[in-house]
Amino acid sequence: MRQATKAIVVLAVFAMALAAMAAPAEATRTRARGAPLYLALGDSWAYGQGATDPASGGYVAQLAGDLRTELDCHPSPWRDDCRRLRLHNLARPATDTLPGVTAELVASEQLPVALPILERRNQDRNRHNDVQVVTMHVGGNDVSGPIQAACIGGFTPECLNTWVGEMAQYELDLDYVVAELREAAGDEMPIVLGTYDNPVPFCSLGAIPGAAELGAVLLEGTPDGSLDGIHDIVRRVAASYDAEVAEVFGSLGAGDFVGGDDCLHITDSGHTQVADTFLDTIVN
Repeated sequence: MRQATKAIVVLAVFAMALAAMAAPAEATRTRARGAPLYLALGDSWAYGQGATDPASGGYVAQLAGDLRTELDCHPSPWRDDCRRLRLHNLARPATDTLPGVTAELVASEQLPVALPILERRNQDRNRHNDVQVVTMHVGGNDVSGPIQAACIGGFTPECLNTWVGEMAQYELDLDYVVAELREAAGDEMPIVLGTYDNPVPFCSLGAIPGAAELGAVLLEGTPDGSLDGIHDIVRRVAASYDAEVAEVFGSLGAGDFVGGDDCLHITDSGHTQVADTFLDTIVN
């Protein structure tokens, strides 16, 4: 009996030793593979401003959670790779010392961080650590202020000159940003640019005659195509670099905007709808 008991003890100790050796080995393999990444860039919409908690309720944070179950991260057979998807959100709001993010500021502030991440992960031989998707919202801060100031009284020659000049500069800046992202990411990774929706009918500016209509044209351009809107440029640049567009315009209502004197940002429900739009664009 003593010999049997001793044998059992020896076997138990041996099994524990094997388990102790296996666990670090598996952890090492997991670390070596790395985790896939979702990379977000842009302005206060992408940051999550207007949500009760931007870090969890912003559309980027909500989208990251959705992608963990809905996205099929390559390569198989590790089909649970997307459950380990990490989020790195480079977007920021305006602050007391920093202006709202424009495409030019994405280039100077966010690309120096984003491009090395993309190059390191997507150009190495380990496909398990790839950036799986890049999303970006930018454009509102580029053109809205100057165009609203010049055009709130009507489409005067000054308004038209301002409009054409601001939109042209925005397109140059956005084109540069998306071109750099595509080169660093490679041909296959999804890049998704977001459109906005018109907040003016739901904020204090809506009381100004013609302001709501101007807000719509600023985003979607004139019906006859004579003046580009922000979204015309977003779609054109996206098409140039095989990027996709999450079409948000026309999907949000009164409860989805902060309202009052905030004529920019969306609430928790607005962020949820934007996250759903991005998800549909990415996985469908």
